[in-house]
Amino acid sequence: MTTPLLSLRDIKKNFGSAQAVAGVTMDIHRNEFFALLGASGSGKTTLLRMLAGFEAPSGGDILLEGASIAAMPPNKRPVNLMFQSYALFPHMTVAQNIAYGLEMDRLAKAEIKSRVSEILEVIQLGHLGGRKPDQLSGGQRQRVALARALVKRPKVLLLDEPLGALDKKLRSEMQLELKRLQHEFGITFIVVTHDQEEALVMADRVAIMKDGALLQVGTPREIYEYPETRFAADFIGVMNFLPVSVASGGYQGKEGPLIRAADAPELAGGSAAVAAIRPERLGVETQGENSLAGEITDIAYHGLDLLLHVKTPLAETPVISRLTADVAERLSPQVGQRITLGWSARDTRIFPA
Repeated sequence: MTTPLLSLRDIKKNFGSAQAVAGVTMDIHRNEFFALLGASGSGKTTLLRMLAGFEAPSGGDILLEGASIAAMPPNKRPVNLMFQSYALFPHMTVAQNIAYGLEMDRLAKAEIKSRVSEILEVIQLGHLGGRKPDQLSGGQRQRVALARALVKRPKVLLLDEPLGALDKKLRSEMQLELKRLQHEFGITFIVVTHDQEEALVMADRVAIMKDGALLQVGTPREIYEYPETRFAADFIGVMNFLPVSVASGGYQGKEGPLIRAADAPELAGGSAAVAAIRPERLGVETQGENSLAGEITDIAYHGLDLLLHVKTPLAETPVISRLTADVAERLSPQVGQRITLGWSARDTRIFPA
């Protein structure tokens, strides 16, 4: 088995009596795009700052290629951190901003010029090297900040909410741009974000954090389709939750038929649980091991799809079913209409209440 590029071993960080990071252990591989995902206060940025060397761990160890770097100062680590604010020097040109770190490392002028020219072409801003930051768009400034970090050829690039300052359309474009650059440079990217879509689109693997603890690590598909906790299920995308109790052969709501799940935790008979189903898995008037009747209370149009809010006897809040545009056009659902939702047992996740 190959040695991970970066290993965190029971990393902790305390600020006085408050624990910001609670014993995180995980491996990050070479050439991997890795996302730390969590809400504000989950510990993800503190963890990133410990990787960069700006915070010292209160316990545990950080290994880079098998050697500890926990006590190594930031300027000695082959790691670069790109901040959300970009922090470009306003009095310098694009080329000068990118060259600054190389000049601080006292590289030869010819080497600096060659590297700057090369990376300007990679970020597709070769024609703008002489401009100042205030003459650039938000997306262009983001690329310059990224180029300044990449030009030093770090083994790991850390990105703290790198797309937070961009509008929605530009964010979507830059998500793909970051993936392209990461693939082209072959450098390990570790990005901190609270945006679920951003993490799912960009990352090879995602780590979900809550209250300083690591809840789950997996590919975007694993995280989305097979959440290991109710928090992870609720945090990523949209999820329907139905209160049930453990019964013989399935899970019983307060009314209606048994709900069946293909893979469920061991729970005592009669104990309270929650059945979770993604909206896109709930078909309208389709066959499956599970079915649930209800009335459409609201319809939300999203262009590519339609969200039906369906009142059922199983939950106080409506169940949401997502229909693709062609299915919605064929069925022509209406508010007040009674429908039956069907889904497979393999699409039901069960969590303790």
